[in-house]
Amino acid sequence: MSSNYISDGEREYLEKRKAEAAAMELFFEAKNNELVGDIKTYKGINYRMHQRGHYQCVDLPPLSGLDGSFTSTFSLHKIIDDIERMKKLPKSGK
Repeated sequence: MSSNYISDGEREYLEKRKAEAAAMELFFEAKNNELVGDIKTYKGINYRMHQRGHYQCVDLPPLSGLDGSFTSTFSLHKIIDDIERMKKLPKSGK
């Protein structure tokens, strides 16, 4: 039969390792969600690419209609064109 006894030192070590792994996971998750590259502009709307390849508009009011991320510049530009056609294109904050 196997024993399930863990010494106090081993328990502390395992808890420390688990905390370090959780902290590292949070760090890499935050790093993967950073915006990278230069700011691009299309019809006055600024956007940047996420580390994972999606695009996000920056410097816009929260309820601009361009919240969230977009899978390609083509889809983002199409949405901007559609909003412009409806004459509801928001202005960048800068």
